[in-house]
Amino acid sequence: MADYDVIIIGGGPTGLAAAVYTGRALLKTLVLEKKFVGGQIAMSAAIDNYPGFADGISGFDFAQSFLKHAQRFGAEVREGVGADQITPENDGTFTIKLSDGSSVTGRTVILAMGRFPRTLNVPGEKKFEGRGVSWCGTCDGAFFRDVPVAVVGGGNSAVEEGQFLTRYVSEIKNVHRRDHFTAQKILIEEYLHNAKVHPIWHSTVEEIIGETEVEAIRVRNLNTNESEVIPVKGVFEFIGWIPSSEIVTELVELDESGRVVVNELMETRIPGLFAAGDLCVRPVYQLANVVADGVQAAISVEKYLEAKKH
Repeated sequence: MADYDVIIIGGGPTGLAAAVYTGRALLKTLVLEKKFVGGQIAMSAAIDNYPGFADGISGFDFAQSFLKHAQRFGAEVREGVGADQITPENDGTFTIKLSDGSSVTGRTVILAMGRFPRTLNVPGEKKFEGRGVSWCGTCDGAFFRDVPVAVVGGGNSAVEEGQFLTRYVSEIKNVHRRDHFTAQKILIEEYLHNAKVHPIWHSTVEEIIGETEVEAIRVRNLNTNESEVIPVKGVFEFIGWIPSSEIVTELVELDESGRVVVNELMETRIPGLFAAGDLCVRPVYQLANVVADGVQAAISVEKYLEAKKH
């Protein structure tokens, strides 16, 4: 007999939303979170784009509230413990080898490991992560009203998020390695016609400078090798995302970028193995959307287990 009805791998908003619903369904639930509960959202200084929080809420408080909600309905949450391997068994259950060396078994599994942004990996980046350095203009743009910021990248995400940022910021210094953006042409045209946008071509960010807050970036021109310091109050990085799908590469279908392919019920190609949130192929990556994914996955788990009784 399996240890749990459902094991949720990932303790971010998607995983915790799923845990609330599986707990309410009286399913024995385990949530594994290899780092800290809340995931990336817990590092946000404030969240002001989630319905119901008109005055905003800190990422940490949001995550802790979600955690209490899941625990209220009986979910067991193991923080600092991740999943190293998932093995489907012949009886339809799953054995999960944990990062602490132990193993657990579940009748079903929900993958909710999310994704993580590619980073510049430069001095100052970690120091200001979540308080000046961001990977989401839609989430954090309103905190940079009437101040200059830097956008790093040149694809669709950089251009779309940069365009959104122009609603708030005084100026955008868009640093890009190439001499042109690679986003869709219609997006580029609109973006470059905005007087607030100033591209810095053939360049990379070498350092994020500041004492208690971001004050400037050091930028190096790849053609001349010359560096300059540019005053900004925030840095928004859009140089790609990496799905946390490494433990399921041999189990589920992935797209070309490593995202898990699911149907509208959050089902993978393996019965009993579900996936949800930022880990998956989806058109929009916003907090409200990935929470909804977790809810859908939980409902699908409940129906799957109910069907197995008959």
